[in-house]
Amino acid sequence: MPLLPAADHWRSQFPIFQHKIYINSCSQGALAHEVREAYSAYLADWDAKGSPWEYWVERGEAARGAFARLINASADEVAVMTSVSAGVSALASCFDFRGRRSKIVVADFAFPTVGQIAHAQELRGARIAHVPVVGATIPYEAFERAIDDETALVALSHVSFRTGARQDVAAITHLAHRHGAPVLLDSYQALGTLSIDVRQLGVDFLVGGTLKYLLSSAGLA
Repeated sequence: MPLLPAADHWRSQFPIFQHKIYINSCSQGALAHEVREAYSAYLADWDAKGSPWEYWVERGEAARGAFARLINASADEVAVMTSVSAGVSALASCFDFRGRRSKIVVADFAFPTVGQIAHAQELRGARIAHVPVVGATIPYEAFERAIDDETALVALSHVSFRTGARQDVAAITHLAHRHGAPVLLDSYQALGTLSIDVRQLGVDFLVGGTLKYLLSSAGLA
């Protein structure tokens, strides 16, 4: 993606950083030129087409299909949401925590919202087990101690929003499935930076948004 003029100016002022730049985005990324053009087209369509149902459903389906291709899923497996929080909350509401499987395992790399949604399920009988960070990583052995046959859901972060550490998703997912527990993977920090194949990872649910490294805007997940 070409640098914006402001970025060119920044680099000219600080040449020492031209080759090594920490690119973590704690809130939002730059808008891609294609996204800006899409906004202009949207406003033009608003004037020219109004709000024809079939047209906008077609545009929504195009976005759903594009995301499915990005993660090697099929379009009918993708739900378009307004945020990851809305998606995770909807998913958590589907579980019945009154039986033997009442535990949600939350890795401490999780974005706070994911942990908060998990703890909100305590009102519905859930028990929350946190997998602690050791240094800057979470060792596999910590998941072995936390995941058992009473686990209803394992919530992972693909890449830590705090340290940038990557989790061995496939290995932990295999462990969870051995105990009959599905895996929720938050890939918000990985989408646009890593190749993601949900078939290879084996996860049951993947969530992510467009705000950061997909170089788009808020309100779509």
